Amino acid sequence: MSRRVQLNQRFFDLPILRGLGRSIHARRIASQARSQSTATRFFRNLRQLEALQGPLAELADGRAPLRILVAGCSFGCEAYSLAGFLAVRFPQLEWTIDAFDISRGAVAIAQRAVFGRKHGLADGFASDVQPYAERMFERRGEEWAIVADIRQRVRVSHGDLLAEDFVADGAHDIVFAQNFLVHMDDKTAGQAFARIVATVKAGGALFVGGMNLDSKAELIKRHRLIPVDWQLEAIHDSDDMRRSAWPWDYWTLEPIDRSRPDFTTRYSTIFRIPDGA
Repeated sequence: MSRRVQLNQRFFDLPILRGLGRSIHARRIASQARSQSTATRFFRNLRQLEALQGPLAELADGRAPLRILVAGCSFGCEAYSLAGFLAVRFPQLEWTIDAFDISRGAVAIAQRAVFGRKHGLADGFASDVQPYAERMFERRGEEWAIVADIRQRVRVSHGDLLAEDFVADGAHDIVFAQNFLVHMDDKTAGQAFARIVATVKAGGALFVGGMNLDSKAELIKRHRLIPVDWQLEAIHDSDDMRRSAWPWDYWTLEPIDRSRPDFTTRYSTIFRIPDGA
């Protein structure tokens, strides 16, 4: 993160200026046109994944193969990052990841599984993600390719969450639906969210960062999801792609506010589907 961005974020995170930031952001939400984006990167929020060794540990206990869905996968960075994490932290676990995106161009890149700076690779990996990067990549000139055993367990396809033929079968233990709902209007996001919830097994987990926080809080209550109160602030502030640009665009992320009565629902990005749902 550049010094300019750090100063911008620190400025609007000051309590005395948060109201101004929210006012600017509200105007951006009202006035800016929505557009889907393939912008992403590898290991965007490692803190989230660590929940699999915390409050979600029973989902990865090895008693049954773990079936995961990544919706809106873009170039595949999130799906492959998760795969690298699983390969290092859970070497004996059986798992598969299904991923899809509406952009055929992005899907083609994800299926090729060879990446450069244009498709989610930064100049280098931070020390905390280095073990996962070393496990999942092999160097090919100026590019990096996903190693064969990980690539075989990540299946990427074209898909449209809102299409009539989309099948929400409630068959996945964990579903990731991140950083694309924020680009939809509230009505469309609500329709997409209902389909996402329907893809998760009862007792499973939904990761859903990257959407309008007001509509998210309402949808969580409507679908009776259970927020996971774990590392909320660390996960929230790790989303520096959205935090650092606050409040200048509709897709940016506000500073966390512990005074809110809906604090956990609003700021959690991990939710459980009730048993028997």
